[in-house]
Amino acid sequence: MPSKEAAGREIVWSGTKAPSLDYCCVKRDKGGWCFSGMIVAKFQTDPFGAQYEILVDKMFKTQQLTVEKINTKKTTFLKIEFRDDVWIVDGKKRIDLRECTDVDIEASPVTNTIPIRRTSLGMEERVDLTAAWVRFPSLVVEPLKQSYQRLGARKYLYRSASGFTAELDTDDFGLVTRYDDIWKEIR
Repeated sequence: MPSKEAAGREIVWSGTKAPSLDYCCVKRDKGGWCFSGMIVAKFQTDPFGAQYEILVDKMFKTQQLTVEKINTKKTTFLKIEFRDDVWIVDGKKRIDLRECTDVDIEASPVTNTIPIRRTSLGMEERVDLTAAWVRFPSLVVEPLKQSYQRLGARKYLYRSASGFTAELDTDDFGLVTRYDDIWKEIR
């Protein structure tokens, strides 16, 4: 029988502060892993639906993120790629993202799994990094300095340069099951 990691994972998160649901399916891909999901949410005053797909290599280094966001106003597409040590957003090189190692979707806890898996922190170890932060509902991409510190076997402290902090509980794969009081897994 294949291991859970080989077979992939599915998870559904519920937003506890802003009304939202996020379904994510994680599957092994020939070059690494694919995280694909759907978000239905209302952020600020804007309700929207969004589909996302994140491709990472075997070492959990981000290769690509695509987002399709829909609402009554329009459908918006976003594509971020990391090729030849350059971040490309919608076909344009983004030098301001050169320090980024990851992507971070503001409207979902899914992207926290990627640095947690890639860095394999020991107990109490901390890593500082910069992510290409995808803001919602605008889909504006900007660099965001952040850190992760391992507090327990499956517990991490996330910090961002904005002063925001959150405790994250994870499953044995590294998927967030509780993101402070913002998101929680529906079981």
